[in-house]
Amino acid sequence: MQSGQLQRRLGLTSAITITVGAVIGSGIFLKPLSVAQSLPSEAWIHLLWVGLGLVCLFGAFAYAELGAMFPEAGGQYAFLREGWGRGIAFLYGWTFFWVINAGTVAALALGFAENLLPLFGVDVAADAHAAAWQKATAVAMILVLALVNHFGVLLGAIVQNVSTFAKLGAIGLIVVGGFVATGAPPEAVAAPAPHAQTTLTMAGVVSAFMGIFWAYEGWYQMPFNAAELKRPERNLPLGLIGGMLILITVYVFVNVVYLRVVPFAEIQALPAGTPSTHVAGLTVARVFGPDIAGYLTLLIAISIFGAANPNMLSSPRAFYAMGQDGLVPAALHRVSPRWSTPVVSIWVQAVVGVLLVLFLETFGDTTEFVVFAAFLFYALTVAAVYRLRRSAPAARRPYRCTGYPVTPALFIVVAIGFVVAVLRDPAARVNALKGLAIVLAGLPYYWWWSRRRAR
Repeated sequence: MQSGQLQRRLGLTSAITITVGAVIGSGIFLKPLSVAQSLPSEAWIHLLWVGLGLVCLFGAFAYAELGAMFPEAGGQYAFLREGWGRGIAFLYGWTFFWVINAGTVAALALGFAENLLPLFGVDVAADAHAAAWQKATAVAMILVLALVNHFGVLLGAIVQNVSTFAKLGAIGLIVVGGFVATGAPPEAVAAPAPHAQTTLTMAGVVSAFMGIFWAYEGWYQMPFNAAELKRPERNLPLGLIGGMLILITVYVFVNVVYLRVVPFAEIQALPAGTPSTHVAGLTVARVFGPDIAGYLTLLIAISIFGAANPNMLSSPRAFYAMGQDGLVPAALHRVSPRWSTPVVSIWVQAVVGVLLVLFLETFGDTTEFVVFAAFLFYALTVAAVYRLRRSAPAARRPYRCTGYPVTPALFIVVAIGFVVAVLRDPAARVNALKGLAIVLAGLPYYWWWSRRRAR
């Protein structure tokens, strides 16, 4: 079968919407409750939402330098290959293929189904057939995204642009409505719930960190499409940095509105077992009325759909790059001559995602397995900026990391600090070691494949 080539068809708007759309999914609707109950005051809530957003922005500065240097398919895989060699890059690609990307798209698909089905009268919690409906809807979402991105990167980008503008518009209405509304009701609020943190503790900070980072997860997706960007030396840095600035701004305003409409003391008094969407739902109900609040699940479903699309639009380019390097079967490197998309990579990843939906019950532990490894790879990728500045000082750098050497160092310190905190937590340590085991499981395959190619 003849193979085509990836085409540079994506502009700056698509670069920004991929960054923004890959990040805004369920986190901003699900995590404010747990974050508020993990911290002792509103000031700490705003500080951590802004602070972690800036940490991700510092990481985006480094990724932008690397992406402008290597404007090719593969994103983080390509950066690790150039900075640390094919072995480290392969281990990242291995983990990304089997767990990070496939697990993420599967979890997002189940979340999409969970929020969409109630609009059609399916009670996900009580209906005896709800589990089957949820899995069928999740599988359908994955297949639709695979089809969309099979038929051209422009079609996938259009879906990304429309879904991103739709959810930004809806969030904008919530923000404007929240500032226009009269505020919280004056009735008395009960004392904080027993599980809510009233003082600053390390456990509370780690819990808040996990929730907020989940809300920012996906900021690194866009460089996977570097080979399909017009003027990547300009649009890749602008797409990453501009997208992150939009995200930080959106999250700050949304949290201000949440806390204006649903006071901090009221959130802390909510009992254990309160639905994670309660703060967002109560905000919409008080601003627009309870009837409109019923459509919050539709907004969450749209957000999740838009966040899942980059897992087919961008991420398969990493497997394409691995096929180009001869580290995986050559079929993953095949590009449709007609549609100019890595069709085999897209469909293989879709199949893995479908299998995870069908055969695994939950994805909480699966995502926790890879957090430890993911942070190690983030830190290694950002550290590649230092290594390449020393090993290739004369290389062309259309964009140079803003704030170098301080900003990448701060990102690395936070990433390593998080890894240490996870290892010190007895419960989290188990999943961290499982994540490390997934990474190390790639070593025998890399050794076997390298020997096979050498022969």
